[in-house]
Amino acid sequence: MNNKINRVLLINPWSDGVFPPPAIGYLQAALKYWGVKVTACGMDDALALEEDFDLVGVTFHSLSVKYASRIRKEIKGKLICGGHHPSTLPEQMLALGYDQVVVGEGENAIISIVEGNEDSIIKGEDHKHKYFFTINDFLFPDYTGLKFGGQMGIPIISSRGCPFSCSFCASSNFWKHKYYMRDADNVLCEIENRKLEGFKYWMFEDDNFTLNKSRVYEICQGLDGKFLWNCTSRAESLDKNLCKELYRAGCRKIWLGIESLSQSALDRCNKNTTVEKMLSGIQNAKDAGIETICQFIAGLPGDTSEEVAETHNLINIHGLNVSYHIAQILPGTDIHEKAKERGFKDEQYLESEIPLYTYEQSIETLNNWARA
Repeated sequence: MNNKINRVLLINPWSDGVFPPPAIGYLQAALKYWGVKVTACGMDDALALEEDFDLVGVTFHSLSVKYASRIRKEIKGKLICGGHHPSTLPEQMLALGYDQVVVGEGENAIISIVEGNEDSIIKGEDHKHKYFFTINDFLFPDYTGLKFGGQMGIPIISSRGCPFSCSFCASSNFWKHKYYMRDADNVLCEIENRKLEGFKYWMFEDDNFTLNKSRVYEICQGLDGKFLWNCTSRAESLDKNLCKELYRAGCRKIWLGIESLSQSALDRCNKNTTVEKMLSGIQNAKDAGIETICQFIAGLPGDTSEEVAETHNLINIHGLNVSYHIAQILPGTDIHEKAKERGFKDEQYLESEIPLYTYEQSIETLNNWARA
């Protein structure tokens, strides 16, 4: 180990979350395994510390990057960052004065920094098999020092990435449309550890937990159903048999990315599914006793009032449990490119929370569309 980096501070700038940030949990575990003394905490607590650290790391998404300038001004030592936003706009972070930016997966990259890597932009993919060789080799996340709500238990990340290409989603871009799965036994081992820590509830917070059904069955077979949990899924993945097994194993709620119930809108945003398939999956979950939270986006590029009316009509007919938000301009997405064509500047990310896509409809119209 490079003796110059023995003490590391990891900062979570978005400290009001329901869950602790898995990225910082994984980084803390990796660094401790490498013999580094680590402190992890929220931004306000971090900036109040009087200790000196050899390295300070921050994980940003586009909701929290508005704090990037403040953190750089107040942290006097070596400061690095990573996460979805810096991975897409690394030069923006360097321009703010960050010493290094990690692009992509962080565990191997941060160990390379500890070992002396001084490149200004470090691609996680270039170090992918250098220290931790597979996704099963990563240590379980260590959330020591991180505050979170706990209403939904603890997050379990059983896979990374997504092979789809939805126009509004930053995650598939971050993972370059690849998908990596932990073995079922590895996932079950983490769950048993969390139970021993006192957690009685968890959520599989993957981008798409049910993508590989055979692995889902393996995980479910290792669960007795006495502990309840949530997961994420694409609606069309939910066939009758899978839903029955999910329920038996303890799943009581599934978060679904629906976006729209207009086929033309789905096709336009590259959702790669049909309204009929999604509604069938939702019904299968309902029949099995599983609640679904159907998440919709108002104001995707090209959306029309007729498509919104079509969506609202089907929501009412099927009695869906709905969560709506207005389309956001996430860096690296097709929406980001369309917004830039209409004058959007990336500096806006540093000034407020994620900008909304208001280049085709007024905010008043979008707010009205988001009322299902």
